[in-house]
Amino acid sequence: MKHAPILNRRLIAAALMIGLFCSSAFGATDESEEEIPTTLQPYNVRVFVAIDDNVEFQLKFRTRILAELRDRCDGYWGRMCTVSIEEFPRLIPATATTLDRLAITHESPEVANCDKAFFLTLQADGGGYLVAGKCWDTTTRETSDVISSQVFRRSDIADRLFGLLSDLFEPIVEIADFDEKQVTLQIRAGEFLPPDPTQAPLKTGRLLTPFYRFLTREGDVRKIQEIPWTYLVVSDVDRATANCTIVSGLRVPLTTRRRRLIEVLAQGVRPKFDSTRLKFVSQQFTDHPMFGVTVSIVPEKSETTAEASTEESTGEEQAQVAKPEPVTMMTDRAGTVTISGDGSNKPVMLAVHSGKSALARVPLVPGLEAEAQIQLPDDTIRLNVEGQLAVLEAGVIDAVAKRAVLMARTRSAIKANDWKSVDEFLERMDKISGPSRMQTELTIIRERGVSAAMARKDVSAKRRIERLCSKTSELIETYLNLDKINQFREETAELRKALGAK
Repeated sequence: MKHAPILNRRLIAAALMIGLFCSSAFGATDESEEEIPTTLQPYNVRVFVAIDDNVEFQLKFRTRILAELRDRCDGYWGRMCTVSIEEFPRLIPATATTLDRLAITHESPEVANCDKAFFLTLQADGGGYLVAGKCWDTTTRETSDVISSQVFRRSDIADRLFGLLSDLFEPIVEIADFDEKQVTLQIRAGEFLPPDPTQAPLKTGRLLTPFYRFLTREGDVRKIQEIPWTYLVVSDVDRATANCTIVSGLRVPLTTRRRRLIEVLAQGVRPKFDSTRLKFVSQQFTDHPMFGVTVSIVPEKSETTAEASTEESTGEEQAQVAKPEPVTMMTDRAGTVTISGDGSNKPVMLAVHSGKSALARVPLVPGLEAEAQIQLPDDTIRLNVEGQLAVLEAGVIDAVAKRAVLMARTRSAIKANDWKSVDEFLERMDKISGPSRMQTELTIIRERGVSAAMARKDVSAKRRIERLCSKTSELIETYLNLDKINQFREETAELRKALGAK
């Protein structure tokens, strides 16, 4: 009995050692567990099919449609997608209009534990059938627009339903590496090539838009941030890896600083409209439309033009190469222009100017959105300064013209030995505004403009105003220089002395 406390202490120590060993062993197992790479992660897809309550759509028909659609998904997508298909009786009536009104959020039970959820409808439509669908993407937390298609034969319904799935499916890729001009992507499920090559997630020329996903420490999505006016165009694909060229209106569209809780991803996009209506508004006052702004579509330099303008070509040959002219338009009173697509689905570069001042240079894919808005720096201050400078420069031109006329009349009076008129013309020449007075007026215009720009903290407007005023100052010094006037006076005085005139 005396040894019992010692024995108990030994048993407790042994238990603690076993516990520590087990916990460390289990901890090593957890740490050694590696995350499955993106390229080996298939899409978890859920498909909900709502079939309208019609006497033509009996239970046997509904079951057959779902089975045929499942066969199409397995046969076309293969291991790229893990698909579950079920009927969706909650959507009543099962029509394209009701589908458009169906609200889907990340909290909806239908989208739980899946990467993409597709919602399809089938309804009788006259002598045929109408199928429609839309897609929820868990990564972007966005719902696509509803697309629809007409079917005339019952045997084509399953094919047309899968066609909607294929059209709505947009790949998700991870941006692995990038520089100023090129981006390397890791394609989700890219190692699982689909049985049908037409269903490959990415092809050459495919268009994508990048975005950031900000995560919490628990792995939940905190915020999704799109990268504006930035597109990726696929240049080549090698299984799960793709290279893209980057087209952006931003100086640094992608950040080089990587963080564990920030994912840099991109999603495939396709133009859905024939054109895009662009509205230009002021950055300071977003309800103020920028009318009278010039918008030019800068043409891409074609390969033919590039080859013809090589160093081996002569000057005459290069002069004969026709340079494509930019398409120029002007915003209306609402501050809008319409950019039509050419069917190429490629970004076009837009150069935006107010007068001679460049306001923005951004790429746009016509038809990707029906409407878009671009905020421009408010150019009111610069335009006001430019108007005042135009008046001042007109005064310079008028002064130069008056001086030239008076000098010509003075020479004529000298030839006529009319020295009274010579004195009158010289006196009138002195009253014409000289460079000193013009520079004073210019200084007032500059100070007022710069003060107004700094009051709005518009550094860009300040730089433009100073640049415009500097050019006007050079103009004044060049054309109102008093050296020519002084030289003319000296020549006139020498002639008066030589001729003995008083």
